Amino acid sequence: MRLDNRGFASAELIFITLIVLIVIGGLAALVSSSQDKTQTGSLGEARILGEKIAETVNTAYVHGDGYSVNLTLPVSPDITASVNSPPHYITVLYGVQNISIKLIPQNVQAATLSSNHIYTVTNTNGTIKIQQIA
Repeated sequence: MRLDNRGFASAELIFITLIVLIVIGGLAALVSSSQDKTQTGSLGEARILGEKIAETVNTAYVHGDGYSVNLTLPVSPDITASVNSPPHYITVLYGVQNISIKLIPQNVQAATLSSNHIYTVTNTNGTIKIQQIA
């Protein structure tokens, strides 16, 4: 780059800086998009797990007194679920985000479920009880 009296070197420097900023901005957008897709997929996995728990609880309720069903939760280290009693929801926590899924039964004992365990969901006189068995 040769300096002259007309400021030609300054124009080249501004042009090169602009190109570098555009390239860096494009790469940042690409990385951000990739992270958003990964997070959306994991949040979908959390939603599926919550739906599976809710379906099991609702099935035990619908089949009546004495019905019992086993629920096996897959390995998901960042996902935990809790059954809340008065609002009657399953709340699935994934990182700082949570998903709430409504339950049919009104009498559900509160419980916290974690991945890689087996639970028994039992209907006892209309009250749903969740117990860990393994």
